[in-house]
Amino acid sequence: MIHQMKIIKAFSIILFYGFFTTSSSANEICSTEFNPEVKKNSQEKLKEEVHEIITSYVNDYKNDRHASKKRIIGIEVPEADVAWTVTVTGKRLHSKNWEVNLNEGLPKIPTYVYRIELETLRAIYDGKINALTAQGKAFGSDYTPMSVREINAFRPSIDDDHHLNAFSFHFWTKGFPEIIPFHEGATRKVHGSNATVFYYEKGLRTAWYSVASGDKVRHDPREQANPFPMMCVIINGTIQGEVDGEHVTVSAGNTIFIPAHVTHKWWNESDKPAEAILIMFGEGA
Repeated sequence: MIHQMKIIKAFSIILFYGFFTTSSSANEICSTEFNPEVKKNSQEKLKEEVHEIITSYVNDYKNDRHASKKRIIGIEVPEADVAWTVTVTGKRLHSKNWEVNLNEGLPKIPTYVYRIELETLRAIYDGKINALTAQGKAFGSDYTPMSVREINAFRPSIDDDHHLNAFSFHFWTKGFPEIIPFHEGATRKVHGSNATVFYYEKGLRTAWYSVASGDKVRHDPREQANPFPMMCVIINGTIQGEVDGEHVTVSAGNTIFIPAHVTHKWWNESDKPAEAILIMFGEGA
């Protein structure tokens, strides 16, 4: 009987403290998630952080020679529940300084809007990844933590998209000359392997690929042929491939040329990663 009473008492203590712990956690959740004032303050701090980051890019772009070209574009960060308009007037203020303004709210004209997840915005700001890499994808339906959408019935031309890619590089890369990192930690998975996008503009696309053991690059038939030529410069390791049905092996110190509209796919059979610089160029790139 005494043994049973001890068990009941111990069980009661467990129930009590378990309930107490749960209640404390619930109170904490209520204070942070459901308290309007706490939530408002947290949202305001988040908004201030995002505004500070974007302002730093606006101020840097004022000293970029590419700010001589007029542009109006929006930026939205869903977690901050706010949006901004960047207006590049093209007006020179000093010898190496142009007018670039930042205002709250989305643009009123037909244009592009960057949609950036907070974690990605912070990563770009900290130099852990660049904006073009954050937007990189194989197909239009692929998820990206940074994307671009059109508003106010904007219907961009192919040239508009090319100009946007160049703007994305210059606006989201600080300093002069502009330097971006490329290493495993600064990549995203694109076309089947890790990649860092260097630079895109009309007639030129460049990137660094790290193809790990077992990776299969461009094995989806939809992505095996480009309407423009490309050169693949192997800088480390060895990669196997198939170009227009022909098997090839390319090792570090060699470059392979692939004509426009020719199918190609790659894989790494070794136990070490292979690295390559990809240069796509010409009409359609």
